[in-house]
Amino acid sequence: MEQAKSLDEIDQAVQFNTPIDPDHPFFTNFEGLRGTFEEAIVYKCLNVKRKDSNFTFDYKVNSSNKTLLFLGGMRGSGKTSELAKYAKHLHTPSCFFCVTCNIDDELDMDNVEYMDILIFQLEKLASRLKESKIKISEAALKSLNAWFEERITEIITTIKGEAGLLVGFSSEKSLLSQVLGLFGELKVGVSGTKERATKIRSNFKNRFNDFALKFNEFVEEANSALRKESKGQEVLFIIDGLEKTLSLETRRKILLEESNRIRQIHTYTIFTLPIELMKERQRLTQFSRVESFPFVKLLDQGGKQVETAFLKFKEFIGKRVDKTLFESDGIIEEIIQLSGGSPRELLRILETTAFYADETKGKIDVEALNKAKYRLASQTSQHLTEEQLNKLKELKENNEKGLSTPYDDVIQELLEQIIVMEYNDGNNKRVNPLVKISKIYGERVG
Repeated sequence: MEQAKSLDEIDQAVQFNTPIDPDHPFFTNFEGLRGTFEEAIVYKCLNVKRKDSNFTFDYKVNSSNKTLLFLGGMRGSGKTSELAKYAKHLHTPSCFFCVTCNIDDELDMDNVEYMDILIFQLEKLASRLKESKIKISEAALKSLNAWFEERITEIITTIKGEAGLLVGFSSEKSLLSQVLGLFGELKVGVSGTKERATKIRSNFKNRFNDFALKFNEFVEEANSALRKESKGQEVLFIIDGLEKTLSLETRRKILLEESNRIRQIHTYTIFTLPIELMKERQRLTQFSRVESFPFVKLLDQGGKQVETAFLKFKEFIGKRVDKTLFESDGIIEEIIQLSGGSPRELLRILETTAFYADETKGKIDVEALNKAKYRLASQTSQHLTEEQLNKLKELKENNEKGLSTPYDDVIQELLEQIIVMEYNDGNNKRVNPLVKISKIYGERVG
């Protein structure tokens, strides 16, 4: 993706489903602009000390701490780009060896379970260790290899020798390559037929105490090797993409029904938490830390514009679309305001506005923006129910009085649908600006 210098190039520059890492020209740092949320919260949760741009982790002081941090936030808030930034900052010899696992890229999102994610973590860790030429104890690798080979042998007997899971290894490969090959076989297996995936998962679930022990031992061996070779103090897993699984039931099962198994895995981990599971915070905090990751705050509590946030979004737009393609600065300002502080919503508005732009003019003008915003407003509010409209009216009245709106199932629905947007630590809720300009909102809420 490159900066758009003509209307035809805007589509490729505003793709909102493509993650942007900190080294990409499009990356924009929104640090300090999410209200009460600060990235220092994340570092504190991970027992990391920050001094200027230096990040350190003391594994001796924190030998008994293995933080599991759930970072929850609304879709489109920029969690994936933020996690990539954390990984870049923390991946240093004095801090962590970061292993990012994007489960939506490599696992079957229609049929994924917690066991699949754990196997994926092992494969990703082994792969990163191999890439970095980290030397793991030969005895530890032999033990790990033997245990997983036994499991695969058992699995093959239950699926009648179905092709795809192989036992044994070439003597030409290193021990780490052999282990990586086994993890790779298992990852492919759980992403295959439902019958095969079920047999593999069942085998490991029936021996989960042993599996967890092997998992933890492998990570600890990696930690020792990383420190010895000055590549990091401990492994930090960053697991992203859970919200892209195709059903809420799947997400609930992974994080809530598997909580006893999650507790047995002792590694530093950041796990993104879908917005619909933030209501389970009390249950999750029994074995983890849970933090809200909100949208960028464009308006203060009194409704006054936060200029620093607008300036940062202007930078965000300017990196993707040349300023000369806008007829006026006022159009840029309105697009930012309509986004509600969501990077993804802003890109969606830009994309639709460019669609309506007059090619003969070669610029985005007020007419194109008006067509785009009212179309998006109609689409966003199209399926609002009577109950939801009543809740939006209640929210408006409470905000005008400076009161908080109590949580209930209707608020949850509105958050999931991005009809309502959340700021600070979740205590500040506002209606999506696109919804506010819709016909039905004007008629029923005012």
